[in-house]
Parts: sequence; C-alpha cells; structure tokens
Amino acid sequence: MMRKRLVTWCLTLFVMGMMVGCCPSARQVSTVPDVPASHIICGIFGGMGPEATANLYQLIVTSTPAAKDQEHIPTLIYSLPQVPDRTAAIFSGDSTIFPYLTEGVTRLEKSGASFIAIPCNTVHYFYDHMQRSVKIPIIHMIRETAAEVAAKHPGAKKVGLLATSGTIRTGLYEKELTALGIEVVKPSPEMVENNVMKAVYSIKAHGDKRQAEEWLYEAGKELEAKGVAVVVLGCTEIPLAFNAARSGVPVVSATQVLADRAIAYYQKLVRAKIN
Repeated sequence: MMRKRLVTWCLTLFVMGMMVGCCPSARQVSTVPDVPASHIICGIFGGMGPEATANLYQLIVTSTPAAKDQEHIPTLIYSLPQVPDRTAAIFSGDSTIFPYLTEGVTRLEKSGASFIAIPCNTVHYFYDHMQRSVKIPIIHMIRETAAEVAAKHPGAKKVGLLATSGTIRTGLYEKELTALGIEVVKPSPEMVENNVMKAVYSIKAHGDKRQAEEWLYEAGKELEAKGVAVVVLGCTEIPLAFNAARSGVPVVSATQVLADRAIAYYQKLVRAKIN
C-alpha cells in the first residue's frame, strides 16, 4: 500500500513540474522584449580569412558614431572558412567554389540581412555570381576602394597595389582604377610570391606578425621606388601586419573602406525608412 502511494505521489510531482515548465508565469512572459522584425541589418560574409572578418567587424564598431550599445549597427556574421582558396580557384578554374559562395550570401539573406559586406578582395572576382544569388545588395569592395582613392587623393596618377597574386592576375583593381584615370603599379612577380603571398599565408596561419610586417614593408618600398603616390592594401590580411607609419606615401586600406561604406549604407537605409 505504501509503495502504491509513493508511486502516485511521484507521478503527481512529475506532472506538476511539467506543467510549470511548459506554462511560464505571467512575470516570465512580460520580460520578453518586443523586438521589431523590421530592423535594418548588416550582413558580413566572412571566413576568408577569419581574422580579417573579425577585423572588419571591429572597424565597423570603432568607426560607428555611437554613444551607447543601442546606437551600434545590428549585424549578422556568417564566417565560412571552408570556402576553397580563392586564388587557387581562379588559377585552376575550379567551379567547386560556387556552392560555398552561394551558401554564404543566401544564408545571410534568409537570416534577415539588408545588405552584405565581404571582407575578401580576391573573392570579388566572383562578385557577379554572388550578387545574382541574392536580391539584397552586396557592397563591391574593390569598386568602393577605387572611388575612395580618387576622392581622397585626386592628384594621384600612379597607385601601388599590395594584393594576392589572384587579385593582381585578374586585374580587378586595374579595371576600377583605370576607369578613373589612375595607373596601377604592382610589385614584381618575385616580390608578390616571396613577400606578399608569404605574409598573407603566414597571417592566416597565425605566423610571426613582425616577419610579415617586414615582408610587406619591403614590398611597399619597392612600389614607392616606382613612383607611386598612394599604396592600396588590396587584401584583408595585409592591414593586420602592414605598418602604415613606415610608409613614405599615404595608404588606403580596402578593409577600412568597406567598414566605412557598410556604416554609410546602413545609415542611408535607416534614413530612407524614417522618411
């Protein structure tokens, strides 16, 4: 008899516990905030590489004119480091990269992003494919960087480019800068392979930043010797080690430009929504 009563008592307690767990109190319900579903959100498709992605978000945060948390930009970051090497894909013509790129931008769109920023210069070789995959705009990092050079350095006729061999080979910056009447000067092929690419892959592998800085310093000095008026850091890993204070000419970081444009685009959408 006692055993039967004990079982009944345990079952009663179990049912009561389930009811409490499934039916939160009025106080619990009232604490859930009413978050608007119409927030304008910045989407970042990253992972190419991860540290460069973190750097972009940091620049967006530090460059946003905000006095408190609530004035910062709502942001979705999708870091997908498994995207195949962009330079290798360009050189080999390997199409297996496309599903990764489509996945990256469409996931952000489906998750509510209003526009997308991609902190990787080389992947902009596939910009048209990514933009066709979504209805929301993707900021063209290279086009915006070229516009920044022309606006901030109107007298510059020769611009030096520090970038991956993939970005250089595709002529992405040459296309945009030449259209603005600016000549693009590149490091020698030996300097690209022995200094720039070594620095880029070293940074991705958490290598010695001081060594990477020296490699990039030498590449920058070679460009200065060729008479450039400005040096463009056309790879998102490069600003992580390049010391602009050691440069003899002004430096334009494509990552900073992308951060500034993301902020400006967000503010533009907010104003349009208010009006």
